Amino acid sequence: MVIRSTIGAALFLPAFLSDSPLAIQQASSIRHVTIVATDYAYQVPAVVPSGMTAFRFVNRGTHPHEVQLFRFLPSVSAKAARAYLVAGNVPDSAADPSGSVLIAYPGVTAHEEVLIPLVRGERYALMCEFRDAPAKPKHTTFGMVALLEVRP
Repeated sequence: MVIRSTIGAALFLPAFLSDSPLAIQQASSIRHVTIVATDYAYQVPAVVPSGMTAFRFVNRGTHPHEVQLFRFLPSVSAKAARAYLVAGNVPDSAADPSGSVLIAYPGVTAHEEVLIPLVRGERYALMCEFRDAPAKPKHTTFGMVALLEVRP
């Protein structure tokens, strides 16, 4: 699995930093979703509504964790997406080439948030590929994955 990166979320920020009424209206319509990491799982809603959404990351575990957040291609069914996640390996051919990563040490909330315009029907993967030591298995091996589906 390749770590995907994006700058797309940063493109929305200048509009929200403005004092214009439109920017204030847009900023107030942002939904917030908190992704909580434990050892070795995520606590996150399985279904979220469409619209502009800010994701924050809280680590309540005893090990450092990350959340790789990326979109599956529309051709990937929910069943196939779950199978890829359970296997701990999502092929690049199944995922959008962009995505985001948030990292938090134990007991820490990441300072950054990821802003995504969610669209009905999309599916997003959450994965932690950290290891507790170089010779230890990835956290995905322990089931630290989740599937998020966007519905109305």
